[in-house]
Amino acid sequence: MKKILVIEDDYDIGFTVEMALADEYVVMVLNEAFHIISSLHDFLPDLILIDNSIGPREAPEIINEIRSFDAYQNIPFVLFSAHPNIEKIADDILANAYLAKPFDLDDLYSCIEGVLELNN
Repeated sequence: MKKILVIEDDYDIGFTVEMALADEYVVMVLNEAFHIISSLHDFLPDLILIDNSIGPREAPEIINEIRSFDAYQNIPFVLFSAHPNIEKIADDILANAYLAKPFDLDDLYSCIEGVLELNN
């Protein structure tokens, strides 16, 4: 099974996404953004689904940190957020895709499937 790391500080959203994906993927949810690298090392995800704001940190900073490690540069990212400029932020950080919150589960499934297919 493919592995998905969800980085989302809203516990309800993280839980909902985890439950929605658990039948098809191995899912790990991080509700804070301070131990991501050690989690990446232990979990080795096939895809990262990341909210734009994780507590005091923003997705661009987190993604730059992740991409600073050679081993993690090719992990695809899906940015998801209610930010009004999500498309621009996703373009700026070279996200593989984005989902505007609120999104329905069909959009989540097709987005993840599309990104994983492109990265095989």
